[in-house]
Amino acid sequence: MDKETAPRPHVTPPATALGLGLRAHREHRGVTVRGLAADLDLDPATVSMIEHATRRPKLDYVIRVLGYLGVAGTEYRRLVALAEHTEDGYLLEGGPIGYPVLRLEYERTADAITEWSPALVPELLQTPEYARAVLDAGMLTGDEVDEGVMLRLARPDADDRGPRYTVLLGEPALHRRYGGTHVLRVQLRHLLTAIDERRASVRIVPREGSWHPSLIAPFTLFEFRKRRPLVTLDHHYVGAYVTEEGPVTRYQESLEHLTAQRALSERASREIIAKAAAALGPARDPGWSPPLPGAACG
Repeated sequence: MDKETAPRPHVTPPATALGLGLRAHREHRGVTVRGLAADLDLDPATVSMIEHATRRPKLDYVIRVLGYLGVAGTEYRRLVALAEHTEDGYLLEGGPIGYPVLRLEYERTADAITEWSPALVPELLQTPEYARAVLDAGMLTGDEVDEGVMLRLARPDADDRGPRYTVLLGEPALHRRYGGTHVLRVQLRHLLTAIDERRASVRIVPREGSWHPSLIAPFTLFEFRKRRPLVTLDHHYVGAYVTEEGPVTRYQESLEHLTAQRALSERASREIIAKAAAALGPARDPGWSPPLPGAACG
């Protein structure tokens, strides 16, 4: 079977999270791959493959490496639990505040990202003020909100040097004034800039229309050239990662349905965003006004 028709490997979320954890602790200790391999009489290539999730380690390997690196307590138990489930096609990752290491890895390595967000501008396109308004819903302390905003800002924006980034955005997100009118106005302005700079393809899904199961909740599809696609499901307390072929295919079909039958074109979507921004009234910055519908559309 040639390379083009060979099946893509099933790199599971637990194996990826385990590899990232082992690599982070090794680097924190200032130990190189070759140094760890020499001290533990291991093959450097094996260490590298395990850290990159292209090879799944045995439990005794993980325990041995964690002992060598001095990892203990909660983090030790977390990584051992991941090692016991590297074959699983699913993973639940806790929250609500914390650096989304696993999702960041998928954002960094994916060749295409498609995000369905029915009621909220996605994190990769949020302004700091909008992110703060979303996080500050009375369920977190002030320090947790500050940390959450900081962590979101630390993530790189989608741009034309990275993966293809497509957002299917529910029309309600253009009108929900999280943080007030000014915050939404600036957010819509930021969204228009991202579109014009081609950092993202944004398609608006109107409120009107028949019911479809995909309208229930947001999800993101990550696609890769050299491995199977996966879906992430985000909740305010838990993030779920799905790689099993059957469920992922159903989510792909949902995105195809939304794109083909419900979403507006890129041009029409930009126009409706511009109209929503204009409806919010004059900007505080006298040097800027919402672009006219259809402006800068290619």
